[in-house]
Amino acid sequence: MIFTRLYPLNLCSQEKFMETIQFKSIFLVSLLSISMSFVCGQEVHEYVNSAGIINDHKLVMDIMEQRYPGYNERVLGTFDRNNYVNMSKGAKSTLHQVNVVFHVVYQDPEENIPDSVIYSQVDVLNEDYQRLNADSVNLRSIFTPIAGKPNIHFNVAQIIRVPTTSTFSVSLTGLPDNVKETASGGSDAWDTEHYVNIWVCKLESFFGILFGYAYPPDGLSNWPAGSAAPSPELEGVVLDYRSVGRNNPVPFDDGSGGTFYINGRTATHEVGHYFGMRHIWGDGGGIFGGDSCGEDDGIADTPNQGAQSNNNCDPSLNTCIDSVGTDMPDLIENHMDYSEEACKNMWTQMQSAFMRNVLENERQGLLNAAAIEEKFPIDFSLFPNPASEICSIVIPTLDEVGELVVVDLLGKLLFTKTIAPGLANVATIPTNKMNAGIYIVTLRTSSNAMSKKLTVY
Repeated sequence: MIFTRLYPLNLCSQEKFMETIQFKSIFLVSLLSISMSFVCGQEVHEYVNSAGIINDHKLVMDIMEQRYPGYNERVLGTFDRNNYVNMSKGAKSTLHQVNVVFHVVYQDPEENIPDSVIYSQVDVLNEDYQRLNADSVNLRSIFTPIAGKPNIHFNVAQIIRVPTTSTFSVSLTGLPDNVKETASGGSDAWDTEHYVNIWVCKLESFFGILFGYAYPPDGLSNWPAGSAAPSPELEGVVLDYRSVGRNNPVPFDDGSGGTFYINGRTATHEVGHYFGMRHIWGDGGGIFGGDSCGEDDGIADTPNQGAQSNNNCDPSLNTCIDSVGTDMPDLIENHMDYSEEACKNMWTQMQSAFMRNVLENERQGLLNAAAIEEKFPIDFSLFPNPASEICSIVIPTLDEVGELVVVDLLGKLLFTKTIAPGLANVATIPTNKMNAGIYIVTLRTSSNAMSKKLTVY
């Protein structure tokens, strides 16, 4: 796949359109599927920043508005209502539990990311949504008073793996929702009222890089007949397989010979959209310049920001002068900016309260499902740990067939063993044949999983 750093492209220009087809023929099918009546007047640079990254939220909102006129207004109505409630009620301390189903839909083996990467991603979500992330200490002191935590915990309900021959392509008129449909080569959602569905696949695009996308909630009763969009079975989050976790074995090519820094914050960002968050700069301003301080994210305690941070962590950015109170720099540490993942580490108090209100209203079905206990009955022990010559893994009696898997931090499989039910087992790993470092040992069955770290020296 070729990632692009596009110059401003007007697809209504036949000459430039044909140049694009010739230059990126791999995307010919996607290009020819574009509705020219929609694209005329819409320039690609409205969606792609200087780092070649697609504005996920703007693309979703514009496509849905095209299909269902009035969609933006209804979503913003939800946003305004919740924001009013948030400012009057504030965040609560109860830890909300939600269940997550991962659908890994893959063509090539590298797209079939291992469980260790998925569990790493869940760790990131739980840290970020409870402000337990170690890098929270990097928040600049000027923003410490407004830092908050949504207090949401994510439990893995199931990991589903689906091989496919389908591709999942993004265009200016459509999102790759076929990944959410078994009949289209994807994987049907679990009950979207009670589960957060996260699809992992290879996202292809002819005009930029898309790490992921999610639909905001609507949850309103004033939908016109026949325009309930998106439909319930399409609710959830879609992630490119290279953007998942902080131990992902596949680097994400930035299109210019380098790689993007990935530590699992794409999922944090997209789940934020799923819970109703807008980009911190309010999606105003031109992507190639032209700040728009008149646009806002609707959250009162985020500083006024006129443009996105183009995949950098520049603390000197200050795209708007705040008219009330102390003038604040751009909040590059916020999960809803487009700053590099290396510097994202916080939600504000009102963002946190807003997301909790969405969870308690538009997404309240997620709270009605019984939370999955994270005390797994298939616990096992490693001895010695750290290990040098050999490590013994003591496995209790299982009720069903299990699998023991050892991978390195890049997800490379080093050891696997099938564990028969009804018998206690001891497996041995020759650690003297392994390089010094950290490894992930996972014992899993069809209904449970437990992972532990093994240190080899």
